[in-house]
Amino acid sequence: MADYIPQSDAEYDIWQDNLVLIVLASAAGWGIPTEDVQEVTDAQSFWKTAFAKASNKQNRTSADVAAKEEARKGYDKVLRTFIAQWLASNTKVTDSDRIRMGLSVKSTTRTATPKPSSAPVGNIDFSVRLQHLLHFFDESTPRSKAKPTGVHGCEIYYKIDGASPTDESEMIFVATSTATPFTINFEGKHAGKIVYYRFRWVNSRGERGPWSSVISATIVG
Repeated sequence: MADYIPQSDAEYDIWQDNLVLIVLASAAGWGIPTEDVQEVTDAQSFWKTAFAKASNKQNRTSADVAAKEEARKGYDKVLRTFIAQWLASNTKVTDSDRIRMGLSVKSTTRTATPKPSSAPVGNIDFSVRLQHLLHFFDESTPRSKAKPTGVHGCEIYYKIDGASPTDESEMIFVATSTATPFTINFEGKHAGKIVYYRFRWVNSRGERGPWSSVISATIVG
């Protein structure tokens, strides 16, 4: 659940008062043990006393303010534990109840994985004999290794030797790499030949994005 607890002490005090009043009226029907409710009201009492002292700007001391901060910290911990155990997933508590208590409501709608809309950008390290080390990044974030949202991996295709490919049908699928870089090792018979590459993102549903530009490098023998 998102962080539902207000930041300011004044709003926090109003919020917790409302939540505790609803819990006290509904705890039995929601199957919440009396001792767990008592733990909340004990922490609430400590908070209310400390908050009242610290709110008196004419007579409060630095110790009063510090005590209020400690009281809130302790009360926060008790409330979060209680909410997680008895309110967030309790089937007897409705979403309407959660809204009345100022709590977040879990979404039951799954966000669809987007189809990739950008293309990878690649570069090749060919410094090692009979090996190409392929680095790929998204064109929108060329300084980051992170894949776009929803992307499973990068499809890699190549063509060995000859003229630069003008159509993807001329290329052979190599692999889907889920992380950069990706290493390709070649046989000695390919030494001195040029290899052409193209990439494209594929998401977790198998949907593919646009092709990258063709890049190439020689196989060092």
